[in-house]
Amino acid sequence: MIEVEGTAALTPEPADTGALRQADAARLKAEHDREFAAFAEASYHTVERILRAECWDREVVEDALNEAYLHGRVQWHKLRSYTKPIGWVITTARNKIRKDRQRRQREAAVAPEDLPPTPHPDIADVWEAQEALRTWLHQLPARHAEVFQMAREGFSNPEIARILGLTENSVRSYKVAARRRLRELAEEAGYPSPDGNRRQGGSRGSR
Repeated sequence: MIEVEGTAALTPEPADTGALRQADAARLKAEHDREFAAFAEASYHTVERILRAECWDREVVEDALNEAYLHGRVQWHKLRSYTKPIGWVITTARNKIRKDRQRRQREAAVAPEDLPPTPHPDIADVWEAQEALRTWLHQLPARHAEVFQMAREGFSNPEIARILGLTENSVRSYKVAARRRLRELAEEAGYPSPDGNRRQGGSRGSR
């Protein structure tokens, strides 16, 4: 029997084992990259519509989306196990928008003339109805608009409550209030009411 003494007893890891581990890591990364790319493609426009229901500035929304999805890719090894990782993206992007809004408010307090002008809606195009709805959403309280848009995107009341940090009763209340106010704005703009009649004196288009 031959005994191995000293450092010779510490057998180094075979080179092929290290190579296998690297290959496994590369395969896992490639798999996660494909998963995340598919998730981002499927969810991006949904998240964008939800954010724009509350924030009119397209550039701010796009910046928030890009940052949220960049963070999402880094955290995908955790997010991929979530039932709805889109909720994480919405929350992260909303936080970015909130911080950006706070920064702009601080800048406005110092130099309001440096802020960009508020964009004006233009609904006279082929997407008139969609643009009109977006305009009306911005006349609602921000939280009402968010809840309404998320409901339109197929989120359930419990999911909306969890993502926005609300109770389900509040979600239901905000949805009812949002629908009521949107119906009033539509009738004021001259769109037909549910019974098919136009509001007297109304005319299509913004006032």
